[in-house]
Formats: sequence, C-alpha cells, structure tokens
Amino acid sequence: METGEDMVRSDLIDLTEVDPTALDAVPSAVLLAALRRLERRSADPGDQYAGFQSALDGED
Repeated sequence: METGEDMVRSDLIDLTEVDPTALDAVPSAVLLAALRRLERRSADPGDQYAGFQSALDGED
C-alpha cells in the first residue's frame, strides 16, 4: 500500500527501540570499530552527492 511518503535509505542503525542500558553489554571495541568505519566513510564521500538545478528562460 502506498503511503505517499518517500523511503530514505540510511546506513545508520535505528536504535529507537533499544534500551540504552543494553548498549552497555556491547564490547567497547565493537562500538569503536563501528564509529571509526563511519568516520572513514564520512571523510571520503566519493561520488555520492545530491544536487538540484533549476533555471527560468524568461518566457515562463
């Protein structure tokens, strides 16, 4: 069923349902590795970009 809302793709994990105390059980090395991976990806965005161009020709 179409809701009319666009779907946004994200590599981030949705933690809205996770109890913050549950993150304490995750080894810090795992969290650190995940944060470093995100940092590397954000430092080199590659060719991923979004843009919008618009022009009026004066006859509109």
